[in-house]
Amino acid sequence: MTREEEAGLRLATFVLCGLDTILWLAVVGATFLSQSEPATAGFDSAEGMTASFLYAATTLPALGLALAGRARRSALALAVVFPAVFAALFAAAVIIFA
Repeated sequence: MTREEEAGLRLATFVLCGLDTILWLAVVGATFLSQSEPATAGFDSAEGMTASFLYAATTLPALGLALAGRARRSALALAVVFPAVFAALFAAAVIIFA
């Protein structure tokens, strides 16, 4: 792999980690700071905790690997996992509770 490709992978990882952070902040803000009705407050908290755990397990290691300049492909894969798994879990919740 050339240095330009490695730099491109690293930049893509940083961009995806930034977008992951924006998504995570939006979800956490919507779930923990919302004034939802008491009947669904538990579901909101569970969604926020799940998103936070998923973020901590995927995006933070990806950011650490990118900052260290190691395992660029793995870092990029980890950065992609957060939105993909979150979207799949959200779709499953919509199907189950519809």
